[in-house]
Amino acid sequence: MDPLRTYFVNLLHDGTGLIFNLMQFSDFFNVGSDLMDTVKIVFFRMLPRGAQIQKVRAELNKGLLKKYGKMTGLKIDKENRIISADLELKGEKEGVQITLSNYRLIQEEGKNPLFDPGTIEVSREWLDAVLKTLIKTSVIPERMEIKNLLHQTVVKSIL
Repeated sequence: MDPLRTYFVNLLHDGTGLIFNLMQFSDFFNVGSDLMDTVKIVFFRMLPRGAQIQKVRAELNKGLLKKYGKMTGLKIDKENRIISADLELKGEKEGVQITLSNYRLIQEEGKNPLFDPGTIEVSREWLDAVLKTLIKTSVIPERMEIKNLLHQTVVKSIL
């Protein structure tokens, strides 16, 4: 690789690393409406789409999924409205795949957006049944309200 190209590749890598290091998963849960949130929103929007998705996957692994395993892959097909995640869950010998088909982001004027995951399918029959039961009994909501501006930015950027 020529020296100029190497320089720019390293600059992009270092810059992306700085942005990634600035934004931690706790930022997505422990957020307010101060200047730092605005900075985080600007940095997240600056990332290329692939890096945004990679950031979300990495941060989910550090936080929400930490007790249960890890997400090894995340694909979001905006055009066909499909989200696919590959998981390595503790206690499972093989990977688990989760697919959300026909997801929607519902935005009504004057209200926070709602995320509707659409049809959810899990590659483990027992886990698929448990998840559908939890949704049917409203233990897990059918739609999730996205209250925070930073969360809204992340969701709108990647979906």
